[in-house]
Amino acid sequence: MIVFHLLSDAKAHARVDHHDDDVGLLLMLSAAAADVASAAEYDLPEAANDLPADLRFAIIDQVALLYDARGCDTDRPLGLSLAASRIVARYRGVRICPVNP
Repeated sequence: MIVFHLLSDAKAHARVDHHDDDVGLLLMLSAAAADVASAAEYDLPEAANDLPADLRFAIIDQVALLYDARGCDTDRPLGLSLAASRIVARYRGVRICPVNP
């Protein structure tokens, strides 16, 4: 799964320089990858190298948001990070369904 390959990038982006939170970060990576893929209407590849760079960044930015918000009250509900929201919007397209007469 790609989350194991994104751990070091996510830790660097969230400025985590220890291994104490690796298990939690892997859970956050899994949730973030699912959220980003769902919002982008994109099927995640098995290999991290096959993931577009912008979606890769959206996932690790979402992890940083989740990591920063862990265990504390927040004034707003957590959704996608601003960067992740902008990135996934590019992947969503308008679909025109044929009308059945």
